[in-house]
Order: sequence, then structure tokens, then C-alpha cells
Amino acid sequence: MNKFERFDQAQQKINKLDRDGFELNSEEMLQEFKNRNSFGLDPDTKVHRIFQQDHYDHDVANGYLTLPLAAADVWSDELENPFRNVQGVDSVTGRTIEYGSLVSSFYALCWTDRALAEPSDWVDFSHGRKAVRISTTVGKIMDRMMRLNDKGYMHRSWLVNVEYKEPTEIKAMKTSSTVLNHMESTGAMLATSATVVRTDYSHENEVRMLMDDSIKPSIPGLRYSNNKQLVHIPFDWTGFSDNIEYSK
Repeated sequence: MNKFERFDQAQQKINKLDRDGFELNSEEMLQEFKNRNSFGLDPDTKVHRIFQQDHYDHDVANGYLTLPLAAADVWSDELENPFRNVQGVDSVTGRTIEYGSLVSSFYALCWTDRALAEPSDWVDFSHGRKAVRISTTVGKIMDRMMRLNDKGYMHRSWLVNVEYKEPTEIKAMKTSSTVLNHMESTGAMLATSATVVRTDYSHENEVRMLMDDSIKPSIPGLRYSNNKQLVHIPFDWTGFSDNIEYSK
């Protein structure tokens, strides 16, 4: 099955739980939404990320996980989060419609399912500073990003295998009709639009974490910095890392 079929399968289980009388604040619902919002990824799948060590140490010491805004100017890539700057025109009023607002509140963090780091990974992600490579699992990420104390947990957080496309294909996505075709009640299609990345980066085997900050009420204890280009999410680091490797 592809990721959308796995998503639909999980949604069917959620629908059954709903028919059986389970509430959104039940553990049973929470577990199925975790499975759905990770598009059926095995919770035991290992994922890895290189952090600049000072940023990692600061997050761990303060009990936060920091995510950058998924925006072209923040990621220095014009094709990042391709729907973000899409506009249209209202046929009745003639006013501009900001379709990009549907995805403009996405924050993202890159992980990889590639077991071993390449020397180039340390160069690309350390930016010349001391760094650490953290290994964890899909399940541990979802356990921390989706919690019952967050009333919007079912629509806010996602973990998705990146889809790599040629730049011309990504540019062709930047139309109002394409955005409209991605609109549906779960928000999943819009989330996957923010996990389309140019093929130049396909060697990264990226698994992308997304947090949609437009969902209200916000996560309890959330805070921002750098003019909201960074979001700091309360995060339990206890037992999160299965392995920590330090740059040489």
C-alpha cells in the first residue's frame, strides 16, 4: 500500500471507533490518529537527525523541540512548501485570495530513515559547528507530538515520507486549482503538499515532521522566537533518543 492507502485504512479504523462510541480524548482514538497522521509508518521505524549541538543542548535543557517555519526564505529554497505563496482572484469581488494561508502556518523538521550518516550529512547539517546525530523512532516522535492535553492533536501534527519531484513539477503545483484539489476535511493532502521536495535532495531519504500552528487552541506552553520563524514546542526528551553520535 502507498501512504495514502495506509492513511485511508487508519481513517476507517477511526470511523469505526467513532461509531462504537469512543471519544476523541480516549487512548484508543489517540493511538489510531497517531497511526493515521504518520501515514501508516511502523512506529518502530528508526529515524535520525543531525542537530547543531548548542541548539540541541538548549532544547533538551529547557524541555522544548524547536521547529523552523516551512517557508522559502527560512529554508533558502524557493520550492519549499510550494503552496505557501499561491494566490488567486475572487471571480465575484475581484479581490486577491491568499490560498497560501492554508499552509503558511506549517513548521517542519527534517529526519531521515537512512541508518548511517554520510560525511556530507555532517557538513550539510552542522553548518561548521559541533553537531550531534540523534536516533529515535516514529512512535516516540508521535507520542510526544500528539497528546491528549492538546485538543487539536488530530489535525496538528504529521510525520510523512518526503516525495521527491523535479523542480519543474513542483513549480507546476503552484496554482490555485492544485491547492483547491488538495483541500479536504482531514488536512492530510495539504500536509503532504509541504513534504514535496526537489529531487536534488533525494539522497537525504527525508521523513518530515510537520506542525500546523493554525489549529486552535494552540499547544499548551508553546512559544516563538525570531519573529515567529521558530516555534518551541514543549517536549519530553526523557527516553527519546536511542542513540547519540557526536561529530568529530
